[in-house]
Amino acid sequence: MAEPRTVLVTGASSGIGLATSRLLLDQGYQVIGLSRRGRVAELEDESFTALTLDLDDLESLDSKIRELLESRKLDCFVHAAGQGHFGSIEQFSIAQIEASIRINLTSAMVICRSLVPAFRRQREGRLIFIGSESALRAGKKGTLYSAAKYGLRGFCQSLREDCGSDGIQVSLVNPGMVRSPFFDDLSFAPGPESANAIEVTDVAEIVWQIMQSSHDIVIDEVNLTPRVKSINHGRKSRS
Repeated sequence: MAEPRTVLVTGASSGIGLATSRLLLDQGYQVIGLSRRGRVAELEDESFTALTLDLDDLESLDSKIRELLESRKLDCFVHAAGQGHFGSIEQFSIAQIEASIRINLTSAMVICRSLVPAFRRQREGRLIFIGSESALRAGKKGTLYSAAKYGLRGFCQSLREDCGSDGIQVSLVNPGMVRSPFFDDLSFAPGPESANAIEVTDVAEIVWQIMQSSHDIVIDEVNLTPRVKSINHGRKSRS
């Protein structure tokens, strides 16, 4: 019997990353979850390995990925980690600007710097990135977040061109507002109705569908939008 395939998921302790990890475990995958929180009760499973690491620490991230690849064969990478920073550009310090780009963009590049050569040697591998509708249409107060997500989209497009002939498939999922802990520290959130937000399980299902697609095609991008857009300013999203 073939060994279960192994997926590395960032942001695995909450939101989209947690939902994706749960779904993959249910489907029989080995999941390596990377997050600041490490192991969480919702992922107590013998097929789950928790790695505790802050994506803002790029040097440690690079070392951890290289160390991981020495001991494990990875088949897929799902980059679901991210943070929202919203406001007028003059409100942010240089340190905040740098941190936002590191977490939302540079960390993905650092991981791929080691992962892509490993996938090339295998002649196969999937790279799935969770982007945002902010990479399609920038909005007010979104200078930092949109810049990072537009950058991630461009990175994916170029990486796809670089890696296709090596058997590597690169996909990007751009969700609109997702009902998740992403909004816990923000001054706005999706409206309260079910049609006002995408659920984390919806995004996880799209990731799963991408993973089940033929090795001979690439699902370049998938864009998801709530049926009825509604934003509550100064209020938290229902969990």
